Amino acid sequence: MDDLVQFLRNRLDEDEQAARAATWDEWDSAHWTARPPQGSYERYIVADHLDDGVVVVTPENADADGVGQHIARHDPARVLRDVEAKRMIVDAHGRGHECISLSGSGDKSVVDGKPWAHWEPEHTADAERPCFVLRAHALSHADHPNYKDEWRP
Repeated sequence: MDDLVQFLRNRLDEDEQAARAATWDEWDSAHWTARPPQGSYERYIVADHLDDGVVVVTPENADADGVGQHIARHDPARVLRDVEAKRMIVDAHGRGHECISLSGSGDKSVVDGKPWAHWEPEHTADAERPCFVLRAHALSHADHPNYKDEWRP
């Protein structure tokens, strides 16, 4: 599991670095919104909360509104919140806690004084495989060269 935890930490570090690189000042350049053209001479843009243009959206073969909304929804502020939340999950697993598989009966277990449980479909946790939650989390990075197919849920 240590390899998987380190793999996830490295990907989160990369996401954080990319998000911070896209934020160019100490004000509010991390929160982006999509703005359709206001007139025939304007282009669809993604702007930060200071109304500075971040990017002009001019896709050749896609809907500018869809592309613009997608870019704006993944602004640096959201990516940084996502990284923080995922680090909490990875850190909880990296401290050596053992995940509890459920039989589906709704039984709950307690970890660090808080309710904690998850269900692993079609199999139970074993010492040979990392936790299902971490393997599912890593699946979004399956195209990374360091991803190991054995982690696939």
